[in-house]
Amino acid sequence: MEVEALESIYMDDFIKLSDKPLTYQVHVVPNQDGENNFVALLLKAEIPETYPDVEPKLEIVVKKGLIDSQVKEIKQLLDQQVEENMGMAMMYTLSETVREYLVENNREGNDGSEHQEMLRRMKQKKKKDDKVEADKQEEANANEEEKRRKIHGTPVTIETFAAWKKKFNMEMQGTEKISLKDEATAKLTGRQLWKTGLATEDDAGEAEAEEAEVVTNDVAELNGEVVQEINDGHM
Repeated sequence: MEVEALESIYMDDFIKLSDKPLTYQVHVVPNQDGENNFVALLLKAEIPETYPDVEPKLEIVVKKGLIDSQVKEIKQLLDQQVEENMGMAMMYTLSETVREYLVENNREGNDGSEHQEMLRRMKQKKKKDDKVEADKQEEANANEEEKRRKIHGTPVTIETFAAWKKKFNMEMQGTEKISLKDEATAKLTGRQLWKTGLATEDDAGEAEAEEAEVVTNDVAELNGEVVQEINDGHM
């Protein structure tokens, strides 16, 4: 299945070399339309019977525009991809890894001279340095923004004001409920508080005192009635 897929993708750039062992090559260029390709290579692969559990045997044949140090870099990229994709069909991934490298290094006049190699390395170094500098600047901007926020606070926007107002309203509603509860309970006697379950420890004591007072009054009233009846009888 993988061979058929590679044939349909690369078409004339794919050539089967043998069936046993299965061997083929892919002509890899930056642009498959054939225009402005200053680098190119053949990626040859011998596929073992136990593939993809066993890695394919790879060979790189430079067609144009690549120097030895670049070939070494390509081999390192391929080794990394093979390791990451063991157990899976990987030849398309490997071919595209090579193509992406060629796209990045597709420059006219790469004659393999020491001067050309020096220019290439200088360009790579500049690209790396630019990225490091950009990362530093981004971090510095983030730190500056954090300092500004600490000094001046969070800027008031429609969103931040709406969030604050919602929180404020909720807090005020809670305070109002507590206030109404206090006002209502303030009008209750200790006994009433105790019966409604709103009594504190002090309120409970007050309720007991009130209850005792009620009982005392009831007893006194009863005694008064008894005495009155006795007096009426004597009369």
